[in-house]
Amino acid sequence: MKKFVWDTSAIINIKEPDSNGYSPGHSLIKDLSDGWIPGPYQNIFPAIAVFEVDASVSKKHRAGEKILREFRIFDDRSILYEIGEDLIIKSKDIVAMDGFRELHGADLIFACIAYLEKAYLVTLDNHYQAVSHYIKVINLNESRHSARYRSIFKT
Repeated sequence: MKKFVWDTSAIINIKEPDSNGYSPGHSLIKDLSDGWIPGPYQNIFPAIAVFEVDASVSKKHRAGEKILREFRIFDDRSILYEIGEDLIIKSKDIVAMDGFRELHGADLIFACIAYLEKAYLVTLDNHYQAVSHYIKVINLNESRHSARYRSIFKT
């Protein structure tokens, strides 16, 4: 089963199309749903992202930007990943590893979950390159104009 940990930047991007109406986050989640990327999959949404998404949407609204406050991306192939004692215990050695030490805050949480779950980390943040030798990173910046991420799944 393919697993995808969605960081906050990628979640926000699902509802933020460019001037042509294209969003790499929306494209990826649609490709998964439509079966373009074959096989079973699971979307993992870390619980902290719920708060970060809400804060990001509020910030955009304060700046006069338009973005939906409420939108549903959670379905039967999604889980909400708890951030608690179990994750802390499992991550104890990971956070000290090369690359992981460079990450801060929620980024470290997302990377640890991707590592533990052997999942792709879906992001728009470039600093995950520091851990790309440990986890599979789908940097949606590389797909800003077309779905270049698809090359990862071609067999």
